[in-house]
Amino acid sequence: MKRTHIAITGIAILGILALVTVARGIGGSVSAAGDESFRINGTTLTRYLGTDTFVSIPDTVTTIGDEAFSGNQTLTSVSIPDSVTAISYNAFKNCTALTGIHIPDTVTKVGPGAFEGCTALTSVEIGKNVSSWGTGVFINCDSLAAVSIDRDNEYLTYYNGAIYNGNMTMLYQVLPARSGENYVMPETVKDIDAYAFWNLQNTKNVMISSGVEKIPRYSMSNMGTVENVVIQSGTSGIDGKAFADNTALKQTAVPASVTDIDKQAFSGCDSMKIYTSKSSAADTFGKNNQIEVIYQAEYPDDFMDSNPGLEEMPNVGEETDASVSTDTAASTAEEPSTDGNGDTADAAQTSSQTQDSSDGFQSTDGYVHPLDVPENDNVKGKTVIVAGKAVFLMNNHEEQVYGIPEGVHAKVLTQEQAAAEEKDTERADEEGSTESASEEGSAESASEDQSENETETSEVKNTISVNHQVNANADNVYIPHRKFYQQKSLTSYEIKDTITKIGRLAFAESGLKAIEIPDSVTEIEYGAFMSCPDLTDVTIADSVTDIGAKAFEGTAWLKNWKAGDSSGGDSDFLVVGDGILLAYRGSEAHVVIPDGIKQIGAEVFKGHTEILDVSVPSSVYKIGAEAFRNCSALTGLTGCEGLEIVIRSAFYGTQISESEFS
Repeated sequence: MKRTHIAITGIAILGILALVTVARGIGGSVSAAGDESFRINGTTLTRYLGTDTFVSIPDTVTTIGDEAFSGNQTLTSVSIPDSVTAISYNAFKNCTALTGIHIPDTVTKVGPGAFEGCTALTSVEIGKNVSSWGTGVFINCDSLAAVSIDRDNEYLTYYNGAIYNGNMTMLYQVLPARSGENYVMPETVKDIDAYAFWNLQNTKNVMISSGVEKIPRYSMSNMGTVENVVIQSGTSGIDGKAFADNTALKQTAVPASVTDIDKQAFSGCDSMKIYTSKSSAADTFGKNNQIEVIYQAEYPDDFMDSNPGLEEMPNVGEETDASVSTDTAASTAEEPSTDGNGDTADAAQTSSQTQDSSDGFQSTDGYVHPLDVPENDNVKGKTVIVAGKAVFLMNNHEEQVYGIPEGVHAKVLTQEQAAAEEKDTERADEEGSTESASEEGSAESASEDQSENETETSEVKNTISVNHQVNANADNVYIPHRKFYQQKSLTSYEIKDTITKIGRLAFAESGLKAIEIPDSVTEIEYGAFMSCPDLTDVTIADSVTDIGAKAFEGTAWLKNWKAGDSSGGDSDFLVVGDGILLAYRGSEAHVVIPDGIKQIGAEVFKGHTEILDVSVPSSVYKIGAEAFRNCSALTGLTGCEGLEIVIRSAFYGTQISESEFS
């Protein structure tokens, strides 16, 4: 009895200690901040039990554990601190209200199905250090059409509505809501991850890379809207259930090179036909498994990529020539042979011929652009087709605009490098600057530059430096990122005259109706006022010298301006701050940028396929990120005498190469 009594007493004491530990948050069940909504074991967030729409994860957390937020129906946004290095299996599964996620640079691992079933998710930013990527991270994210991956990330690549590994040899996932009916897999791809095509919403036709030797299990199962698939001649095998449960699939083209097809490869594809050649393995397979076999193709013969605003394929993979693109995959496609027993639809030839007319500008060894073809002196003029546009050249090319003017040089930098460059070097033509003033303020500006550069670094890491050197109270000089994010009740706000910078997404998706940017502010970061539908009145002081991409996208103010009358003159250019061209609403083939503009802002001319050439005045010293992206007919620039900085990606999808500026 005595021994029993002692044992029971010991257990009771341990139980009391455990309760005390939990109550104080020492044992890890409650966050250090005392928020009982968080269950934290050591540094792993094991479960969030709250119902808030916005959640800021404690900065003591290093791992967001398995299913930590799984099934949360109220969470619309979450702030992940720089302390987090891993997001685990199904961490945010079925968070059906979650609309956006920013994965900071500190995160190196994203586990399988981390955001599975986040049906409202539309905005995803992935940091530069994510190196471990799980299977089906965005499965059943029915609204997700695209993601943003940090340009410095060497491990992941985004292109044309899909996520790949760094050199694009592995396709991780085609995003469920990607735009365009046709998806052509880049020829760099050799492997397809499981569930890569799961539950697509818009894609109907898929062409597989000829580099894929075997189609793995479940890699193309449950493809949603996909109706037609073309397998190229480089493929030799199809594993079990590779195409399982494709109820919309009408036809799969299987070449004679495929000799190994698992019996369960097409299980659940009740409406599918196999297009192949007589006596091939696919022919035998179809007949043995009650699948209709045809020898004449019935699928669409145009398998070119059809994604609105299709960007230029990243220069990655084993094939590094700039001419390699997703469309090249179409030109190398080989349809199954018919053995003379049936006609085939040569989709590859059709795609190749179509592409030849539009993508000839791409740089390849030995290629000569049509505008550079020499003519005899007696030829005074001619018309050539460039990117589908008729370009008339007078006086034996005397008036041609192609490339950039001779002698023009500019530094091609990332946004971060440009920010550092502009902070470290005073502009020679800066208004009001004098040599003596520069000398007097050198010590002070050096201190400010150091603190601003620290803020730039912390911005990329999605936080504010606690050691900000400008002011002990950072809120007095810097409105932090996401400070008022999604605060619908915030209809007005007065920015203090001590504020110098407005952070990323600071007021995004808020209820603001009007805002006045005081002359103390010099920088407005990415998406600061993005998606504020009621924001109709905006005043931006001349002191602002830097405006990030999408800073005012989705505001009524910008929408109303773009919807205004286009006169073809200076009124088609929205200029704000210190000579920053923020937007363009014209439709001219020959664009003349007004004199006095100092910067062509991010994405200003993006997607204007009507533009053939642009006159850039000497006042412009900087061209922003993606400023002319996908201006596919843009042949060249004139002027540019004052150009100093070009942000990398400014001319993606155009006939101008960044290398021309160096």
